[in-house]
Amino acid sequence: MQYRFKKFLAAAYKSPFSRVSNKAALVLGAFFTSAVILVACGGGGDSSSSSSTGETTLVTVVPGSSNITCAKNGQCIDFIFATLASMPPTMSQLATSWTNTSTNIITLSEIPYVDGSNSATVYSSQGSVFEMFTIPTQDVTGFSGQGTRLFVGNGLPSTQMGTFPVQSGTAAYSYYAALPGGTNPATGETYTNAAAIGISPYPLISYVPLNPVATGFYPINSLIVGVTLTGAVWHVEKANDSSGNYYNPVNALPTDACFGHPYNQQYHLHGYSWKCFPNQGTTGQSPVFGFALDGFPITGPRAADGHEMTNDELDICHGVTSEITMPDGTKKTTYHYVLNRQYPYSVGCFRGKVNYDLALGPDNPPNTSSGALGTNPYMKEGFAYYNAAKP
Repeated sequence: MQYRFKKFLAAAYKSPFSRVSNKAALVLGAFFTSAVILVACGGGGDSSSSSSTGETTLVTVVPGSSNITCAKNGQCIDFIFATLASMPPTMSQLATSWTNTSTNIITLSEIPYVDGSNSATVYSSQGSVFEMFTIPTQDVTGFSGQGTRLFVGNGLPSTQMGTFPVQSGTAAYSYYAALPGGTNPATGETYTNAAAIGISPYPLISYVPLNPVATGFYPINSLIVGVTLTGAVWHVEKANDSSGNYYNPVNALPTDACFGHPYNQQYHLHGYSWKCFPNQGTTGQSPVFGFALDGFPITGPRAADGHEMTNDELDICHGVTSEITMPDGTKKTTYHYVLNRQYPYSVGCFRGKVNYDLALGPDNPPNTSSGALGTNPYMKEGFAYYNAAKP
């Protein structure tokens, strides 16, 4: 996952982070205009029910929740990077038509989703390119006895995506058209507004530990928090407006039906992302849907007895230790993050230390070509895997 992933991709939505250093990979676009009206409200009650086969509501973040303190029902960002990015100490909430600001409940049927149900071939003649390699006996990335898991692909998932650019006359168009477009620093392309931003493939190359070790509770230092087994990535559940306020993205802006949309042409997922993942089953432990940047698995919401886990059952990083079935079919008792219907939905913080240069690609000097590999020799090896995985 080379330079474009790690470097701050300034101004796809004219982000106020445009002056933040390359190392400050807390890359969040300004998804909203300064004209938004905030409704302060209390309460975090969950007054609705859910089932194992589909959700009807999500619980959004409680206004005033900390952006930097790791705690249940929140997602914490590293203090240094949050300071550099002028991130406020707490989260805000928008009174969108799909958000009940009294209960903090999002009604999914009320979201004006981005239209379209497109396969990856709409955005690339190669379609979705993705492979996961495990190297149990060789620490090719220096993970010191932990082995290596390598993801390579083109960032396009095997699941369906909405139609981006967002089409005029559709329900979601006005939300995107009201936002500034900016310029994609990776390509130089200038967008008339956010609705004009499409989806493009890009080299996705990520090394994580095969057998990670939980050593603490670490704030997040990157836009991306994990890689899905369908070939896309998860982003942090934070988005800022041009006035510097921060929101849960699903609270404030429509996504496509799989809870994805592009940022600087790069498709990613939020919130209720698992609704489109294949082979979920309806009973028992949910499968592994991907891996976080620290190497720990990310599973669906169901526990071994089939009930959907709530935040009360998870730790402050939104995870738990239990026996799960790994993608290769083996049973393993391990820490894992849980995708559920309560904010922050996936990773709240990292339980293992993340090597960001290996997980997201090396930092390079400003204005370096997006194809540059920097000084990290493993990126060259990753590109060899990537080229081999292409159809």
